[in-house]
Amino acid sequence: MRLIRLSPRPFRHPRSVRAASLVILCAASFTLGMGNPQGSAHEAQAATSATSPTPPTTGNSATSPQAPAAGCPAADPNLWPFGVVCGRDFNVPSPPGAPSLVPTITTKTTTRIWGSDPFMEAVSVTQHVFPAALPENAPNETNNVPDRPWGLTLITPDDPLTGISAVPLLHFPDDAPILYVTKNGIPKITLDEIKRLGDTGIVRANNIDAFLVGAAANSAVKAQLSAIGMTFVAVTGSNVFELANNVDKLYGSLQNPATGVPQMGVSASSSGNGMQDVFIGSADGNDWQFYLPATHWSSHMPSGLLWVHRNSIPQPTLDALKRRNGRALIYVWGGPNQVSNAVVKQLDQLGAVQRISADDPVAFNTPATTTPVNISIAFAKMFDPAGNVGWGELGPGHGFTLVNVNDWQGAVASAPLSHLGFHAPLLVTDNPNTLPAELQAYYMAVAPTFLNSPGEGPYNMTYVVGNYQKLSWPLQAHVDYISEMSNRRVWSNNNGGRYSDSGQ
Repeated sequence: MRLIRLSPRPFRHPRSVRAASLVILCAASFTLGMGNPQGSAHEAQAATSATSPTPPTTGNSATSPQAPAAGCPAADPNLWPFGVVCGRDFNVPSPPGAPSLVPTITTKTTTRIWGSDPFMEAVSVTQHVFPAALPENAPNETNNVPDRPWGLTLITPDDPLTGISAVPLLHFPDDAPILYVTKNGIPKITLDEIKRLGDTGIVRANNIDAFLVGAAANSAVKAQLSAIGMTFVAVTGSNVFELANNVDKLYGSLQNPATGVPQMGVSASSSGNGMQDVFIGSADGNDWQFYLPATHWSSHMPSGLLWVHRNSIPQPTLDALKRRNGRALIYVWGGPNQVSNAVVKQLDQLGAVQRISADDPVAFNTPATTTPVNISIAFAKMFDPAGNVGWGELGPGHGFTLVNVNDWQGAVASAPLSHLGFHAPLLVTDNPNTLPAELQAYYMAVAPTFLNSPGEGPYNMTYVVGNYQKLSWPLQAHVDYISEMSNRRVWSNNNGGRYSDSGQ
């Protein structure tokens, strides 16, 4: 029998009053010794926190799982309607046999790749991508989707141009994720991860274990690697233009030894049309911020990453393009303020050129201003069949990587997330606490919806890279909230789509 309430619902106290009442009841219960003693202790702790809040801290501890003594949140009734909880009731251990793995914070549709510095960020990525739980001689361990990497790419965290230039070495046939070292050696966190990963060696590169790029090719790093039995090759240059050219030559010699140039579709089993894709970015000022999304594509598909000045093309870049013998498909990142039209005209003598920017002469009467944020969205949406370039993500069922635009180290280190697993394109934000309006709109447009059951899928996943100062916890929670599955049949639901909305 169902009981139907005919009388009006009784008045309920505002949550703030109810929370205060709860504190009093919890305190009374503890004083009288009622209930489970352990539970009473937790309730007393909550009561103390709610009545005498301490100011929140702005950091996070990488070594201690417990909240810092002064780290209890403020008693905001909109966030803590029933009283503040401070500290944890339990901690998640690392897996047996992998004691160095660090548990991370996930939600339904987001995964935090945490790190307060570049060394931690890179290690968090490799720990997420490579479990390294199988022995080196496991079946298929050196084929396609390995449990361990085949090699490593080591760089220093002090130069965005060098870091971006190194990314092509990450892709197959190297499978060499990025870790950070210093100009004076390998820090413990990186050395420990190198040992945990236990790379198999890059067979097509004389079985070496590591590429040392730029300032990472120093005597201290070499000595530490040699001491643990690792082999390596150095890739350097007198400037970033020469360095990028040398990376291009080395990667090309491994990926496509027939011509020495990276190429799409070098075998019958590979997707692609034989085009030789090249990405061009400006090396001036902070123009590298517009170029960051190219790193994640370069980790996903063979391509060259080269540099120009805003108004000129250095000789090493010309040399790299001439190696393509006119077959280069050249993608210039940014608008005329990043790479001038004069440079684009000169590049057009060496291949077919198009810009990747926020502008579209068909869509906009007034030229649109390109920013690091909207160029990352534009590239996530675009697909060019000529070069088989672009993610073409116009609907749900995909992964994304979200990085603060000022955190180039996190963007570069997270490139393996586009190489294996979700193959997540890079999105950038210029605000650690709030999504820019255009990024909010894109997330809403690609949010998944269902027609009959949420079990139909598809689902989205966003990797949130960095600590809570680079990308805040409320921001991560908001991305989770707007990425959740919703009912497309609800009359007011005008966001999202289905997997078929994306297409290439």
